[in-house]
Amino acid sequence: MTIAVIWIVVFAIVAALAWKSWENGFGKMVKRWVPVILRLDDDRGDRITWCVVAGVLVATLMTNPASMLLTLLLIGLIVLIVLAVVRFVLSKVH
Repeated sequence: MTIAVIWIVVFAIVAALAWKSWENGFGKMVKRWVPVILRLDDDRGDRITWCVVAGVLVATLMTNPASMLLTLLLIGLIVLIVLAVVRFVLSKVH
């Protein structure tokens, strides 16, 4: 129960800070780093979506860092393997 309360508090704080700093820095960072295909057409939808995403990620990282880091390492390893396979296939195609 304590972990759930901590998660909710951290989520609320991070989501509120992301919402507040959308115009100054967070929104610009999202527009710079997130691919167009993952963004919505309207700015308000982007703001809601990415503030919630930031809140969930940071709250999960704060309450369960080991599994979050292992998940990120696994995703990175999968990306590296996929890139290596794509490079190999492209070298055989040309």
